[in-house]
Amino acid sequence: MKLRIQPKTRFSAHVEIDGICRGTLPLRVLLQYYPAEFAGEVGSAEVEDLLKLLRDQAFNLLVDYLAKAEHSEWQCRNFLKRKNFEDSIIEGCLARCRKLNYLNDKRFSELLVSSYLERRASKRAIIAKLREQRISETIWSPLLERLYDPKQASGGLSELLQKYCLSHRGLPRNKLKEKAFSHLFRKGFELEDIRAAWESLDGE
Repeated sequence: MKLRIQPKTRFSAHVEIDGICRGTLPLRVLLQYYPAEFAGEVGSAEVEDLLKLLRDQAFNLLVDYLAKAEHSEWQCRNFLKRKNFEDSIIEGCLARCRKLNYLNDKRFSELLVSSYLERRASKRAIIAKLREQRISETIWSPLLERLYDPKQASGGLSELLQKYCLSHRGLPRNKLKEKAFSHLFRKGFELEDIRAAWESLDGE
């Protein structure tokens, strides 16, 4: 098999096997086996040793990434792709982290939904964020159903509308209504909910 080691930075290098980049390793690790730049034939045992080093490196990087904050599986996959690891190594790392419960899209979804509800985000905006993370609807739909309180959301919308109207109170009434509706709709609130909040505000 053809092995090529090509420095990426002062501290790391790409590892190519048969013309495919399998990942990146620290030079301090590679220098125990090969020079900083290497190109030549190696046996299957040497390749397996390198693949094990790459798997361990990818796993350690992912564990450090998850230790700093909860992340979705999609975020973790992209993180390892940016480190130039091949798909089979990435999927192996994800599976290992799922098994150890370091990685859990249900747990991530619950944190995301709770966080956005605290910010008074609209249901549509929350769903958009969940879909952006490529999380299956079968995971987040029951969570959103359990955590989303329409009455609380209505109160949050009314508060946002009041704040917006206060900060734009110099506008003519019709212009204020138009801009408020547009602003809140862009935030993901439904027009009928905005209309109800506006009518409630008008009735005060």
